[in-house]
Amino acid sequence: MSLIAELQRRNVIRMAGLYLVGAWLLVQVAGTVLPMFGAPTWLPRSVVILLALGFVPALAFSWVFELTPEGIKRDVEVPLDQSIATQTAQRMNRMIVAILALALLYFGFDKFVLAPRRDAALVAVTTQAVTAGAKARMKPDVDRNSIAVLPFVNMSGDAANEYFSDGISEEILNVLAGAPELQVAARTSSFSFKGKALEVPAIARELQVRMVLEGSVRKQGDKVRITAQLIDAKTGFHVWSQTYDRKLEDIFAIQDEIAKAIGDELKVKIGGADKPGRDGGGTRNLKAYDLYLQGMSLWHARNEKDLWQAISLFEKAVAIDPELAQAYAGLALVYSVMGDYSTRIPYAESLARSANFAEFALALDPTLPEPYAVMGNNAANQKRGATADALFRRAIEIRPSFATAYQWRGSAQLSDGNLAIGLVTLERASALDPRSRVIGENHAWALLALDRNAEARARCLRVLEFAPNYSGCLEDAGVAALLSGDFAAAQPLLVRLATSINPSASGQSKALIDALTGRGNRHALALRLAALPHYSKTDPSSGNAFSAYTLPSVLMLLGEGDLALDFMERIVDDFGADVNWAVLPAAMDPIRCQPRFRALIKRIGAIDSRAAKVCVGKP
Repeated sequence: MSLIAELQRRNVIRMAGLYLVGAWLLVQVAGTVLPMFGAPTWLPRSVVILLALGFVPALAFSWVFELTPEGIKRDVEVPLDQSIATQTAQRMNRMIVAILALALLYFGFDKFVLAPRRDAALVAVTTQAVTAGAKARMKPDVDRNSIAVLPFVNMSGDAANEYFSDGISEEILNVLAGAPELQVAARTSSFSFKGKALEVPAIARELQVRMVLEGSVRKQGDKVRITAQLIDAKTGFHVWSQTYDRKLEDIFAIQDEIAKAIGDELKVKIGGADKPGRDGGGTRNLKAYDLYLQGMSLWHARNEKDLWQAISLFEKAVAIDPELAQAYAGLALVYSVMGDYSTRIPYAESLARSANFAEFALALDPTLPEPYAVMGNNAANQKRGATADALFRRAIEIRPSFATAYQWRGSAQLSDGNLAIGLVTLERASALDPRSRVIGENHAWALLALDRNAEARARCLRVLEFAPNYSGCLEDAGVAALLSGDFAAAQPLLVRLATSINPSASGQSKALIDALTGRGNRHALALRLAALPHYSKTDPSSGNAFSAYTLPSVLMLLGEGDLALDFMERIVDDFGADVNWAVLPAAMDPIRCQPRFRALIKRIGAIDSRAAKVCVGKP
């Protein structure tokens, strides 16, 4: 007997056909039905693999066993009766035909009845998702005249030219920010998306703007090619685009042309753009302008190393071109904040240099807004509130979308005790620069001052989403959690604070929470904190990560009001601005009505807006 005949007699060939048809049917059913029940994607694949593995065992089974009228028997037990074999084969054939008929019936039903319904449902779900996504792209009240300028892509093939393409973008942003009818997202926020694979609608939604300007810069020798395009994030369409091929000496004119074209498209007046070639704030020297752009990129980084390097670059720029007002304004900006980031220079000297450079910049170019903002910040630190506010308002008048001016003005209002005005102003700064770390932190402290601890914590947690190691918000969020009694949430934040700013304070949060929960000596810890010098958080051996304006609230949580007053009275002569912020939170309420506290408020020249509520009926 040949092998083929033996395979036919033992029904192995029929079993192979039956198995393949059944497996195919099972795979089709599994692929259709399982996803309806939310089955994981690996389950249908597993069914295919198991069926493939079972093919050979099924053939072996059909060789060893045979289907007879009396049931399944081993082949050796089955007599070679041709009629029985014929009957068995006929039954097998009928079974295969029946299975094939059922399969064809099912797939006909699936193709002409079920599939159209599934497709219609899929289209409906997809349409709903797309519609929802389109609606989510932009709030309906976002003004068409709101715009973000993304950092232009450096196409020069040299990473060293990155500052140049960034600088072009920032200069265009500054020109647009001078238009009162435009709301321009600040550089900190719009540049935070640099190098990230996000679509324009997603960026616009994050910054809450309608229009987005993007482009590229190719700088080669003495020539430059700039391509710019304006996109309406609501529709996704290009509103305007243009390519400029010019000599490098025309760079200032190109910036103005781009800004003017956007103004024409949005039907708003762009100040200064009617006079092409503003000479870059008084210079035609490209080397000086290069150094200025590099310095500004470092100013925005806001850390000690970069700020000192920025000063060096600005100084080189003015050495090349003593008439470069923008570089003097850059020096004024850096020195105005240097005291918060470095102990290499006394705070008072830093502010004095800042004021000098601001005045020099204004003498060269009175249309620059930065010097007014710097002078306002200096006046606020000197307790000249009315003067400071007038200077801030002038800076904002020149550049209505100047987020830093709004931030400094809001912070000054807080320091003076005008909590409501300070909060509104900081909210405006946050709207213009939603991804600014320092603005977010200032905004959170304003909320803390108003006893809105949960909101303050939430505001800083949003900052920590894109700046997880930012010490200002780690501190504010941690303090907000402490003031709310949520010690479990406070401790990890304060541990991260110590890691980021002063590792010697790694055990400070545990010691504090142990004291607050009765497992440690409160008074001993309070004595140690109250004896700390003003800038102890920057001392790598101090064991402290709290700022001077935060420590009084911590002392109040420990129940040590007298020590909190001792600490504030001691540091007020060193630099009173920290005391201005320290007296704001509701944590100070238990001592707010004491004569020492009232004398301190008078000494720093602040208005204690909470006293009217807390001290009613008290002497």
